[in-house]
Formats: sequence, structure tokens, C-alpha cells
Amino acid sequence: MNLLAGVDEAGLGPILGPLVVAGVLMRGPEGQDAWKVLRRHVGKQKHEKGKVRVADSKKVHQGPHGLRHLEATALTFWAALHGELPTDLGSWLTALGADTKALARCPWYEDLLLPLPRLADADSLRLSAELIARELRRADMALVHIAVRPVDVEEWNLLIADTDNKSRAHFHAFAEVIGGLLERIGDDPAGDGRRHLVADRCGGRMHYGQDLRRLCPDAAVVVLDEQPACSSYRLERPAGDVTVTFAERGEDRAFPTALASCFAKYLRELMVECLNRWFCARVPGLAPTAGYFVDGHRFLDDLAPHAAALQVPRELLVRVR
Repeated sequence: MNLLAGVDEAGLGPILGPLVVAGVLMRGPEGQDAWKVLRRHVGKQKHEKGKVRVADSKKVHQGPHGLRHLEATALTFWAALHGELPTDLGSWLTALGADTKALARCPWYEDLLLPLPRLADADSLRLSAELIARELRRADMALVHIAVRPVDVEEWNLLIADTDNKSRAHFHAFAEVIGGLLERIGDDPAGDGRRHLVADRCGGRMHYGQDLRRLCPDAAVVVLDEQPACSSYRLERPAGDVTVTFAERGEDRAFPTALASCFAKYLRELMVECLNRWFCARVPGLAPTAGYFVDGHRFLDDLAPHAAALQVPRELLVRVR
């Protein structure tokens, strides 16, 4: 059986809210493509009635119903793997292994009882999950693991302080998810075929060899190709070789990478909702924000007259880079 993993992130550019990195690992026979296997229940190019969409999260999230589409994708596949939907944000973060005590240093994350799903119909999600799980079994394919790792502002600022480099801080966040997937790939007794991990590019970087050597000290890292659009490496490990590719538009190349993109974006949206709910409840007339540069600064300007009353340390709210 071949093993294919994908890694992507959401929220590298904003000044507010978390960076979220997600990874998905799938198993299947040679020649099987999840988009084709699941075509009756999953769309790629457009939103289709009765289907969830697995694509770049920016495309899935677009339009007036974007969050509902994104939620349907993430929670359907979560239920397809785990057999049940998460009931609220806090329990989902716990299931993901997130450090909720550290998050609670931000007052907007003290109460994580945000009920899930937010917009999608739970019964429809359960039905879609069962149909997708059934199709995967028929094709002898399987979802093996889903990892979603939030890096909130305080942690991000500490990474910047440690590395003094946004690109290295970014890869550090990626590395935890990549490392966890590589461990699972090495431990999977059924994964005796090709093993490949496809990650979206970390910004504009082209060279990842040294980072992979630090991440996998037990592996010989062989550079296969390093080009502006795609860089590939072979990790020669005692548990078996793995090809790791960092590519532009990785979401178009590999189903797990596209699905990881949707998970990362969905968790970021939920956490930004918590931030907005907390501040908007305390500042009358405050307009919510998605946290990107221009509107993020608008949000901060609107908060400025209330800063003394809110008593929120800036390093918990605003990224230094």
C-alpha cells in the first residue's frame, strides 16, 4: 500500500489570530486517486449540491456561504475518520492535542465552548461522512491521521524572538506536523509501497535540505530537485524511504494537501471568531476582523481608546512580524 501525506497552513499573513498548520495522511493502492474514488461525494473544481469540496481552502471558503462549505469539508472528513463529530471547539482542540491551558492565557480563549457545527447541518455531515468512509473502504483506501496545530500569537512571537527570521519560524511550525506524519508513515505496517509527503511551499523558499536534516537526524537527506516552483527530497531512513516535496499549489497536486488546507483554514476561522466575540462583547459597535494587515490595524485603532479598560497585553494579540 502507498502512503500519501499532505501539509498546509492558514494564517501566515495576518497580524491577528493564529497560524494553523494541518496534515493529513492517507493509505491506498497504486494508481488510486481520492478525488476520483470519491467523485460521487466530493468535488474539486466547484461547489456542487450534495457534495463537499476538497480544494485550496481559499477557494472552498469564498462566497457568502464559504464558512459553511469549509465546515462541511473539515467536519465530514473528521467524522469519516473518527466516527463522530466534535461537539464544541474546546473538545475538538483537546482531541487534536492542543495546549488549551496555554491558549487560555488569551482571555478570548478562556471559554472554548463554541458549539460545532456552526452552520452546517450535523445530520447531513454524518451521512456524508458515512458515504465517504464507505467509498474509501470499497477502494481499499483509508484516512489514517488528521493533525491540526494552532500556533497562537504569543507562541508565534516567541518563535520570531528565538529565530529572528519569519521563514525559520514558519518552518518550525510546519516541522511539528511534518515530523508527526513522518513518524506515522514509518510506523505503518501496511505502508509497504511508495511513501510521499506533499507540503505547500513555505513562503518563497526553495531550499529545505538543512531543515529536513535537523528534523530527521536519523535520515540521509538526498536532494532530488530544487526549483522555484517545486523542491523534492528523499529521506533514506531505517523505517523506509520517504519522498518529501514542497510545491507551489500543493493543494492541486495531492488530495491530502488540499484537505489539510481546509482543516487549517477552518480551525483558524473558529479561533478568530472567538477573538471577535470577546472584543465585540466589550466594545460597543466594534466591527469584527479577519486579522489581515489593513483591517487588522483598523481593528487595533478601534480598540485603542479602550485599551486601558481591556488590559490585554499586546504580545498576546498582535504579531511582531
